[in-house]
Amino acid sequence: MTEPLRRRSSLAWETPLRELLRDRTPNASFFVRDHARTVPRIAEAEYRLVVAGANGEQVLTLADLRAMPRVSRVVTLACSGNGRSGFEPRPPGVPWGFGAISTAEWEGVRLRDVLERAGIGERDAHVVCDGYDEAPDAERPPFRRSLPLERALGEGTILADTMNAEPLPAEHGGPVRLLVGGWSANHSVKWLRRIALSERPDEGHWMTADYRVPDRVTGEMRTIEAAAPMAIIAAPESGAVCGHEVDVQGVAYGQPAPALVRVEVDGAHAGDVVVRYEDGPYAWGRWSLPLELRPGPHRIAVRPVDRQGNAGPEQPTWNSGGYCYDGPHAIRVEVGTAR
Repeated sequence: MTEPLRRRSSLAWETPLRELLRDRTPNASFFVRDHARTVPRIAEAEYRLVVAGANGEQVLTLADLRAMPRVSRVVTLACSGNGRSGFEPRPPGVPWGFGAISTAEWEGVRLRDVLERAGIGERDAHVVCDGYDEAPDAERPPFRRSLPLERALGEGTILADTMNAEPLPAEHGGPVRLLVGGWSANHSVKWLRRIALSERPDEGHWMTADYRVPDRVTGEMRTIEAAAPMAIIAAPESGAVCGHEVDVQGVAYGQPAPALVRVEVDGAHAGDVVVRYEDGPYAWGRWSLPLELRPGPHRIAVRPVDRQGNAGPEQPTWNSGGYCYDGPHAIRVEVGTAR
């Protein structure tokens, strides 16, 4: 695993890019981004979830949740700051490379079923979620997010208690976390403590002062929802010494989901390759393209391409938070001289 990246009292580490070649990212290699002062460690028998709806407040145990109809989802989680180190000048924040992304198979219950049990009022339009974590520092409050009710009722929004067929680890939000498939990971609240239906979205720090970007049409600040389309090279590793035949492989994700990945070698177009989506609507897609390269150093770069044939920008769309990187991912390799 890569060396943990630390900022203030929060913990962050990336998934090594070679691990993106696996169908599922091992739990021990799955990227971590916590806003907690310390990671809460709650015994399963002691776990309680408060759900507030039209029927009043209900307190659910882990056994209560596990007695409800179970669902399984393959979901890719990507930090909205993934790729931040590619911005120039680099914005403040965790200096992510391109490994703040991972995929797992999660099991739990649909949030919709929990909300219907709590009672959805006629004027309810949002769902506010709190965790068991303490405030990360004196400057910011405990983490809280809200979701539009429409998204909360979607099939990809679940309360997960297992990860890759194992009990959900504390570092990843166990015993229970929210999982919002298709949206950036900042929505997937860890160590879920309380869920409340509401007429309005939350107006706290994490909704109004952080995880926001300028709208590309109006310029007004908006809440980040889905990740920007992006392509990542998982192999070969940057700095690798290769033979003249190089199989470039990686993943693509974001909304709208990239249809193709454009591969460029030393600034020249080397080919477009189809992205294969084999794990459902909430998971990344895979791509690969074999190249024949002359001896010497080379820069290989990739960009996502949409269904209309439009490639992502050659330079990322800069913003002060370093969110939603949409530029190319590039590596450098050396092709050795054949003996």
